[in-house]
Amino acid sequence: MTVLAVGHRFADTKLAILGPDDVAAYAEASGDHNPIHLDEAAARAAGLPGAIVHGMLIMGRLEGAVRGWLPHARIAGLQCRFVKPLAVGDGISIGGRVARRRPLAEGETELLVRLTIANGAGAMICVGEAVLHLGAAA
Repeated sequence: MTVLAVGHRFADTKLAILGPDDVAAYAEASGDHNPIHLDEAAARAAGLPGAIVHGMLIMGRLEGAVRGWLPHARIAGLQCRFVKPLAVGDGISIGGRVARRRPLAEGETELLVRLTIANGAGAMICVGEAVLHLGAAA
């Protein structure tokens, strides 16, 4: 099996804990100051177990993992569906598996990579996929 064959699994990317400082910095940069991300009591009042990480902050980390696996690929599409919130102070592990490979014009290749994100305890928080375009050498 070549590195980019259907079924290839990329090594899980384990990322550092997303702590209160990370979430506060993201809130400031994005303008999303929803208290469920910044205030434990407000998050509990909203029915959550505590403050949760912004979904788009997690998406940014997801894109970074994909770029780390295939730095020369062009990301043509990236989507995910959150199935569980990520608590502030938890880490994540991102996994990927090539689900489809097809030729494009001029020798390029398109890959569909199925993605998973788990929290520090291994519970799934997000599933998604990336569509990647690779040059003729792939």
